[in-house]
Amino acid sequence: MTDKFAKILMAVLMSSALASCGDTEQPLPELLINVEPAVSPIATLAHAWELTVSTNLFTAITAVLDDGQGHTYTIEFGQQQRDHVLTVLGMRPDRTYTIIVTAHTLDGITLESTTQPQVTTPPLPANFPVISLLSGDPALMQPGFTLMDTGRKDGSAAFIVIVDDAAEVVWYFLTSSLSETERVASGSFLSLDEGSGLIRFINERGVVVNSVHSAQSHPATGNSTPVDVAEFHDDVVKHNLFAQYFTSIRDASRTVDNFPLDENDASVTGTVNVLDEPIIEFDLNGNILNRWDFLDMLKPTRIGYDGTSGLPAAADWAHVNSVAYDVTTDNLIVSLKHQDAVVNFSRADGTLNWILGNPANWQGFEQFLLTPDGGVFTWPYHQHAVEITGDNLIMFDNGNRRASPFTGEPIVSAAANSSRAVEYAIDTDTMIISQVWEWGLAQSGESLYSSFAGDADRLPAGNTLITFGGLCEENGVPSENLAICRSSARVIEVDTASGAKVFDISIDDADPLSSGYIVNRSERLGALYPPGPVTITVP
Repeated sequence: MTDKFAKILMAVLMSSALASCGDTEQPLPELLINVEPAVSPIATLAHAWELTVSTNLFTAITAVLDDGQGHTYTIEFGQQQRDHVLTVLGMRPDRTYTIIVTAHTLDGITLESTTQPQVTTPPLPANFPVISLLSGDPALMQPGFTLMDTGRKDGSAAFIVIVDDAAEVVWYFLTSSLSETERVASGSFLSLDEGSGLIRFINERGVVVNSVHSAQSHPATGNSTPVDVAEFHDDVVKHNLFAQYFTSIRDASRTVDNFPLDENDASVTGTVNVLDEPIIEFDLNGNILNRWDFLDMLKPTRIGYDGTSGLPAAADWAHVNSVAYDVTTDNLIVSLKHQDAVVNFSRADGTLNWILGNPANWQGFEQFLLTPDGGVFTWPYHQHAVEITGDNLIMFDNGNRRASPFTGEPIVSAAANSSRAVEYAIDTDTMIISQVWEWGLAQSGESLYSSFAGDADRLPAGNTLITFGGLCEENGVPSENLAICRSSARVIEVDTASGAKVFDISIDDADPLSSGYIVNRSERLGALYPPGPVTITVP
């Protein structure tokens, strides 16, 4: 036998032996699991708990939570590891939950723990808003959870709140003032809290992972980074592509001549201080990268109703309340409440592109005004939360007065008024605007007048989430007298095509003598946990 043949024969025999071994079924290793019976509350956040599980093999963990009152759900912790410290979210207040833990290996080994920890969740704070489900059909809703920025009108309490599809609270975070919050791509909540002068990133455990503060009026909080501005105001959004952010600021006032002093008489003018609320672009190192001043961009002596409020100290001429960034055009879209106008301008050089609003009193700016297409159309007034949806704009139209000063247009009283969500399409080549959708009194049969605050979001599956955030009343009658009216709110999800309600909740105050609760904004979260290996399933 030649050496070459011997080597070939040996290789064949070894291959056969290995194949034979492969055909023999190997016993699976034994899986051991240990669940700590004590489940620890997470100090930074109410209704968040820490569950500790260890296994001898790499496993993923499933936890089934049952409160014995009909609320059962499953959390899948998909990360394969041996030592698990798991953040448990989704439990409702003032309940006792049993947690059934199961471990799973990639080889298909499954073991349920005989230890079943129990957690008793605390009740909500005494000053928490009363959130009630008026109607809802989970099968027709956009799946997920509803986040709301809510607080008492007098500023004595404020919370970021998340509720499930039964309007039960499953997460909340205490803030110093009414906030504006949204979830960003990282999974954190980006939140502007004017009372503390902070813009914060808050994770699902209630931990502030990054923050900046308005350094001219507020000290640092923790490790917050200073931004050299007077005050942040009302909205903050992230640049779609870069780690840069846009917000409005309350800046120093500027002297303006021939400014209207009487909203009912154009002949009464004077030289006064006028408050500008510029938009700035900044980064998390505190650098201000861009700034756009509206007293330079627009007509300083043009006002809408409430544009003289704040005098004699300084006229609240603009009252910027939302900013949106259009990544396709590199333009910014900003809502100026006291101008009853939405403006679009270039981020690159600040050039004004168009003005959406009642054309009255815009002398010298006619080339920037949008013209209605002749169909069913109503201008927005004191609008909030302008957002891009597809190629269109959607916003909450509060509707205050539904008129402009010095025009002779009849003023609509609070008692006769109603608010709405509205969507517009804009042809920038022809400067024609069309009203393509609305939802308000005509669609609901119910007059809801939110004289301040509000939101409208087009959801991924096509429904629309609408926040009637400031339903203020005196003796049961709608009112704009914010000093004495009592506030409540409604958050309503509608089928955009049919207008039918699929989810409707009210937000009120248990204390009949209080100033009531406001909801500044709301949004639908696809999941309670950030993007990653953790998911919640409700049977």
